[in-house]
Amino acid sequence: MEFIVKFKWYDDEKIWLATSSSDKYAMTLDHGSFDALLEKVKIALYDIAENDLKYSGEIKIKLNVNRTDKINLKASA
Repeated sequence: MEFIVKFKWYDDEKIWLATSSSDKYAMTLDHGSFDALLEKVKIALYDIAENDLKYSGEIKIKLNVNRTDKINLKASA
C-alpha cells in the first residue's frame, strides 16, 4: 500500500502542513518541525491503514515537499 502525502511550509505561520486523502480517508496534520510532523504522519497512516482500511503489510509513504526559499545577493560595486 502506498500513501502520497503533500507537505507544504507556511512561512508566515512557521508551520508545516501535511495532507493526504482518497475516497476512503482524509488526513491533515501540522507541526513546526518537518521531522516531528513526519513522525506524526507515520503514526496517523498506520492507524488509518490498520483501523479504517483494514490493511496489514508494508506501507510506503511518498513525500511531496513544497517549500520556497530565497538567497539575497549583494550587487557588485
